[in-house]
Amino acid sequence: MKPTQRLLTVTVVCASLAGAAMADPMSGKDAASLMFSPNDAEVDMQVVDGLPAESAALLEQVVKDYAYYAAVAIVPDADILKSEATMLVANHHSAEAAAAAALAGCNAANTTATPCVVAAIVRPKNWEPRALQLSVEGTLALQNDYGKRGERAMAASPQTGFLALAQGAGAQDAAVAACNNKGASDCAVVVADAE
Repeated sequence: MKPTQRLLTVTVVCASLAGAAMADPMSGKDAASLMFSPNDAEVDMQVVDGLPAESAALLEQVVKDYAYYAAVAIVPDADILKSEATMLVANHHSAEAAAAAALAGCNAANTTATPCVVAAIVRPKNWEPRALQLSVEGTLALQNDYGKRGERAMAASPQTGFLALAQGAGAQDAAVAACNNKGASDCAVVVADAE
């Protein structure tokens, strides 16, 4: 196994929405206008006391190619190449959701007294807050698979990162059911069109 492969216990989560209660779903057209390019991302390295500069540089190189929104949580005084607690999650719908998932995974595997911290976040290039944020997977699904006509909906789970699309009569209920059937219990419709 290469050192960079051992560096992170990778958990790729399909997508998750951050934030509290979901607002009313927006139309596909409105949602599409808010999406970032799925091809451009940037790494925001966090200041972490105890993380050597060379480890931070290696970490940045490893995470730069992961799908936004991604986050890495580490035990600062552990060897990130060997620590089972080093956790990377990717393809979430927000940096907050990715950071929470990475911290949860790190804390679950952490056997030291030192608490886990977020060391890196991957966001879309030129990120700014928007009313709806989707992961790379969600963005591509909206662009390529959501459809242009008829009743259609996209549902997503804030906690698990799952998402689902549905088309036809009852699309909203079908999207929520398909999303929850992946193992979630909190899916909500985030994009919907009646025609």
